[in-house]
Parts: sequence; structure tokens; C-alpha cells
Amino acid sequence: MAALDIAFFVLSLVSLFSIINPLSAATVFISITQSNTLKEKRAMAKKSVLIAAIVLVFFALAGNYILQFYSITLEAFRIAGGILIGYVGFEMLNYGKKTFKTKKEEREAVLKKDVSIIPLAIPMMSGPGAITTSIVLMSQTQNIIQILMVLLAIVVVYGITYPVLYEANYYDKLLGENGRSVVEKITGFIVLVIGVQFVINGIMGLSGI
Repeated sequence: MAALDIAFFVLSLVSLFSIINPLSAATVFISITQSNTLKEKRAMAKKSVLIAAIVLVFFALAGNYILQFYSITLEAFRIAGGILIGYVGFEMLNYGKKTFKTKKEEREAVLKKDVSIIPLAIPMMSGPGAITTSIVLMSQTQNIIQILMVLLAIVVVYGITYPVLYEANYYDKLLGENGRSVVEKITGFIVLVIGVQFVINGIMGLSGI
């Protein structure tokens, strides 16, 4: 395995970890599963991580074919995807990661018995940002090893996310409000930078640089 392939794996891992943000997911998970038993919470954690991983692997593998079907160039998608990812990072830096558009949606999630599929797996852990990131990363692969690196990064990130959700109460108490805020800002900045880099790559591809 070449150093370039290892570097690409690190890029994929950092990109996906930052955009999925397991600690942020754990905070929301706690807030919307207050009425559930510990056994139910842990079952939902397992189910949501599995579904989110399947969704992301599907789009990572099929994303480029979907783009070809709609005659969308990879460069155009990289630029649009980079803007979207950058916007997510900007939002995280300034307002924190938002999962619900309205208070009504949040209340409905709290009242819902099983939140493992919606909103936990989709859109919180495999939303537009994560899907876009996986497709853009796949579009930048140069060999089969790098394709496997992206898939491995997805597995590793959700492999980390599962125990974080499984022991969500522990991590929430350990970090506290200030700790969560610091993590949110750091990951937000990383996501913003990744988005900018994707845009640059897209522009360079269009200009033939």
C-alpha cells in the first residue's frame, strides 16, 4: 500500500468523522430517547448505526453512476458538494449542528417510540452532508485500494459512533456543555476547510490544472 493511499484513507476518515460527528449525534440521541429504557436505547443505537452505514456505503458506490445518469460532471458535483459541506461547517462553527428544523419536529422525535431510522440514521448520521462527502471522496479515488479506503473509513467511523451512542449518557456527562461546544467548533472548522478544498479541487478539474 502506497503512502498516497494511506494519506487518502486519513483524509476520508477525518472528513467523514467530522461531518457525521458522533459526539453531536450522541447529544441529540440522549434528548430524543428520554422516554425509552436503557435496553431500547442500546437497541436503537445498534440499528441506527447499521442503517446509516448501509445508506452511506450505497451512495458511495452508486453515487457516481447516479451523477452519470443525470449527466452531472464530477467537477460540478465537487464544487456544489464542497459548498454544501462548507455551509454545514459554517453552521457548526456559529450555531452548532442542527438536526431539527422546528421545535415541532423535535417534539415529534421525542414522542416517537423508535427513532433509530428517522431522525437518527437519516438524516442525522447519513444526511446530505455525509452522503455528499462520500460521493466526492469516491470521485477522487484513483485505484481500487483508494475505493476500499473510503469504504473502510465509513466502517471505522460508524464503528466509533456505535459505542459513543451505546454509552451516550457517559460521554455527555464526561464532556459537559463546554466540552461539547469545543468539540463542535473544532469539527465545524475542519468540515469548513474540507468543503473549501473540495471546491478548489472541482475548479482545478474544470480548468484542467
